[in-house]
Amino acid sequence: MKLTFLGVSTLLAVTNIFGQVSAPSIETAFHNYLQAESGHVYTGSALPVFLVKEDTKGNRYLYEKWVSGSVLGVDGVLYNSSKYLFNYDKIAQKLFMLLDSNRVLELNSGDIAGFTLHDDTSQYHFERLKNSTDLNFYQPVYKDEKGYSLYKLLFTKLKKADYQTNGIIESGNKYDQYIDEEQYFILSPKHELSKINLKKKNIEKVLGNESSGVESFFAQHNKDKLDEDFVKHLLQFLNSKL
Repeated sequence: MKLTFLGVSTLLAVTNIFGQVSAPSIETAFHNYLQAESGHVYTGSALPVFLVKEDTKGNRYLYEKWVSGSVLGVDGVLYNSSKYLFNYDKIAQKLFMLLDSNRVLELNSGDIAGFTLHDDTSQYHFERLKNSTDLNFYQPVYKDEKGYSLYKLLFTKLKKADYQTNGIIESGNKYDQYIDEEQYFILSPKHELSKINLKKKNIEKVLGNESSGVESFFAQHNKDKLDEDFVKHLLQFLNSKL
């Protein structure tokens, strides 16, 4: 993998790229890489800070601490070591690996096929779309290799404090806030990715080639809430007809 070291006050872009290695040798290859690049590693305290200040709501990172995880490379090698911890920056959409208390690696998104992060209470899986130059990491909601699939894209925006008052009327918030948003996408059997907004007319338009099946499903579920599960079951229904 192409890796970036986070140090005292510098991000060092490392141009070396791991070649394809078998699973038993990836640990050795990784340590050899670090040893070869040790002269370029900075140590210090300028590492990602996951806990936000008290008056800030939300978090730009997926977790408030380093957590366990595994990374699947585009070469098909699964890197899964209990020695290293991870976290995900939801704004920059970057995956970070903690080597030790003073060194952090920013993994190159182009070298990652997918990754899974977890702690004692939750687990998240992200992956890039196969055979695509899209560097976004999507969460698969429902996958079908030959039919329609549903993905969602998690991203976070920082909304700065915008409190105002004229002494009588107050508006806005006195605190900064990280706000999570999710966008949903349908991947067609032809691997065409279309954004949807969980509204009937929009879904009917995106699935125009399946109009009869879509109309039938909506008629059968006209009292159901149109949410993530609804679209998932719709795609399962359409795939059963393919």
